[in-house]
Amino acid sequence: MLLAAAVALTGTAFLPARSATAAGSTTYVDCSRPTAGTGTEASPFNSVAQANSGSYGPGDTLALASGTTCTGALAPKGSGTASEPITLTRYGTGARPVLNGGGAADAVSLTDQDHWKISDIKITNPAGSLARRTGLRISATDGRAHTGFDIGGLVIDRVAGQTDKTGSVTEDYVQSGGIVTGATGAGSTLDDVHVHDNTVSNTGGGGLKIRTGSMANKGDGVLVERNTVKDVGGDGIIVSYADAPMIQYNDASGVGNGVYPFSGGNFAGIWVLGDHNPTIQKNAVYDITRMSVADSQAFDCDWGNTGTCLIQYNYSRDNIGGFFLDCDGCGTIGGARQTIRYNISENDCRMSSNSAGRSALHLYNNVFYCTDKKFDVKLPTRSVVENNIFVGTTDSRLPTGAGITWSWNVFQGVPRPTANGITDDPRFVAPGTGGSSIHAVDGYRLRSTSPALGNGAVIADNGGRDYWANPVSSTAKPNRGAYQGPGL
Repeated sequence: MLLAAAVALTGTAFLPARSATAAGSTTYVDCSRPTAGTGTEASPFNSVAQANSGSYGPGDTLALASGTTCTGALAPKGSGTASEPITLTRYGTGARPVLNGGGAADAVSLTDQDHWKISDIKITNPAGSLARRTGLRISATDGRAHTGFDIGGLVIDRVAGQTDKTGSVTEDYVQSGGIVTGATGAGSTLDDVHVHDNTVSNTGGGGLKIRTGSMANKGDGVLVERNTVKDVGGDGIIVSYADAPMIQYNDASGVGNGVYPFSGGNFAGIWVLGDHNPTIQKNAVYDITRMSVADSQAFDCDWGNTGTCLIQYNYSRDNIGGFFLDCDGCGTIGGARQTIRYNISENDCRMSSNSAGRSALHLYNNVFYCTDKKFDVKLPTRSVVENNIFVGTTDSRLPTGAGITWSWNVFQGVPRPTANGITDDPRFVAPGTGGSSIHAVDGYRLRSTSPALGNGAVIADNGGRDYWANPVSSTAKPNRGAYQGPGL
């Protein structure tokens, strides 16, 4: 009777909220359908509002029809379990379904929920003006640990997030990007967060901003891998307030540019803040052409990190802000040891430090190739620089100081900063020919006539392998540079 009256008044039958029934049920959404269905494959929902109306449970799937577009802010309810997560994905054949947030704060959002797997959809959230805005947001706000998020295979493009990191809109910038996670309130964390195989472009505020806890209470089990971030108006990838996060096999290029370009303050390619024992490895960051106030580096160990900030096996090329930033003095000082090894930097030419004297840097077995302009290098006041190869211009000057130790390096062109080290051509196979992936740097292997073969310093806890996965002995003298194989 009441339903009939509603139809008579509005012409629309408002369906009751559909809650998941048996574990493993699938709710179908096809926004191309002209009429609202019941959520079955034969009679799918036809709007984001319908998809939001129910609550999903362990093993359930919310599936969007391939080749269709839904408009609105999707905020499905419910939590899965470790063995039976809730899945948001697509069904049918054809192009990924598009979810257009239509300028909402978040095109897709989960708040205080657990065990979701999100895959194989395209998310966009354009608008005529910039604001605090994301493609996908996952939040913990209730003082509890929330766990189990697998985010993979998404295409996120055109999110009109804030691009200005200054003044009254700074926090809007911090909270904008393609994929943004956050934990607010004492005791709130996000754990077991796996962000992988996504493609993110043209997102104001940045690409991936994975914040999982606080300085006092860090998230656990954070893995960010195999993502492609291109032309985003802010930071490429940042992971903050996590315990032992891993950031690996990502590709970030043109960071700071795009449809919504960065417009104020500082940004960087891939960086960590407030983490304990973070690792950044096997990533490629290149073609950062927009200079921010002081940063725009490929990699950054920022403030508040503790333990060891490890940057290894990465490739960096043509970044206007340079290869590395030590910024432990930029906020709450964590005093992390910074270990940078087996990286290749081509035409970056710059390293910067603002550590307030608390960081200790160990920079070894890297290649720094910079022949188109002079090096601009500032190191922490406690630095050990050994087994590296520097190729540069004769007007370059590398820093010295009471706390900076230079030993066992090779210098070509650039004057050596102290009396030790080899001054000679390292005889790379094909220097200056790096491409656009971590696999496109074979030119930095050494020829059999190289003066850098087999005469470096033995370093304890050296990682056991070089950039190309050649073994590194714990007892025999290594090569200098990132290549530890035989001369070619």
